[in-house]
Amino acid sequence: MHLVVFGGSFDPVHRGHLAMADAVQNQLHPDLILWVPSFHAPHKQQRAPAAASIRLALLEIVVALRHGEEVCTLEIERQGFSFTVDTLRTLATHYENAELSLLLGADSLEHLLTWRDVPELFTRARFVFVPRPGWGAAQLEEFRGQLAPHLQKLFRADFLPMMEVPVSSTAMRAALAAGQMPADLPQLVQLHIAAHGCYGFTKV
Repeated sequence: MHLVVFGGSFDPVHRGHLAMADAVQNQLHPDLILWVPSFHAPHKQQRAPAAASIRLALLEIVVALRHGEEVCTLEIERQGFSFTVDTLRTLATHYENAELSLLLGADSLEHLLTWRDVPELFTRARFVFVPRPGWGAAQLEEFRGQLAPHLQKLFRADFLPMMEVPVSSTAMRAALAAGQMPADLPQLVQLHIAAHGCYGFTKV
């Protein structure tokens, strides 16, 4: 079984996230994509995300309509900072003998070596990177070449070509707070935000 783990704050989920999942489905054909919303990502300590209940509700609305994809609430239930290696350990017990891949934007390469238990992380999952502005296949190969020899042997990574989707969650949150509904939010997400006033949205 090939399981792709798609973690993130999803604050809020937008069409850039959906484009990443679509690229995985179209090119890798996994058995399952698990969307794993974080409770609080360690590399985003300076800003707390929106309440987990809001982010989770929006994500479940979207993923419920997507075949072969599910939302995993493991990190939200754990609370505290969400360390990917802990999540992979738990998933390995829930999905025995599954091949785990970790879906990330290529800009994650900038801080990947600061993640917890990097050797174990590299052992537990193959990495699937998608392009980000300024981060592409060349940056992945540069990262790979600069790894210490023992990590080079453990690091398994592929680059997934796809059109970059220039969407900023920060800009979308600012727009919502100003009473503007971003077009890059899926329609069902827009309707839920409007109905419940998420992210401080009120119609201007």
